[in-house]
Amino acid sequence: MKNLKNYFISGLIFIIPISLSIWILYKTIKFLDGILGNFLKKFFPNIYTPGIGFFSLILIILFIGFLAHNFLGRKLLRRVELLFEKLPGLNRIYNFIKGIIQNILNKKDKMFKGVVKIKFFDESYTIGFITEKSKLVQDKDFLSVFVPTVPNISTGFYVLVPESSVEKLDISVEEGLKIVISMGLAENASDKK
Repeated sequence: MKNLKNYFISGLIFIIPISLSIWILYKTIKFLDGILGNFLKKFFPNIYTPGIGFFSLILIILFIGFLAHNFLGRKLLRRVELLFEKLPGLNRIYNFIKGIIQNILNKKDKMFKGVVKIKFFDESYTIGFITEKSKLVQDKDFLSVFVPTVPNISTGFYVLVPESSVEKLDISVEEGLKIVISMGLAENASDKK
């Protein structure tokens, strides 16, 4: 009976990540297909087939990328950007999203500069990620730190912390993210190796 339980757990450990990965990929492709697919289905029902919206979106992204790499295309795209940067309300959303995307895709500048342990409550601590040395506080050295919420690390808290009150952890940003996403389980798994 114990072997059967071990086999079942081993099967789950193998199948759950694969199943979730396939499901997330499927949902992502379905969502991206719906962006143009719904338009094509409504206005061009004769040519619509499932998946055509996804491939059309890929072609549009490649075409815009091509435009961004030539002189006239850059000027045209810059005019569209200026429009979004000047529209009240929309400009804040646009600049925020653009900044995040540039930080994620720009390999020269890493989004997070390091992993730190900061005091959370009286006797507890949490993991945070250094984004920059803060220039908002003049009299002391402060760090800008992002403390993600678990398990959705795209949201969290932005805090200014005195550099002297944080402990820089000797782990990579990737390892820190794994620990946060796994709610500490990744830390225990690495200890057992």
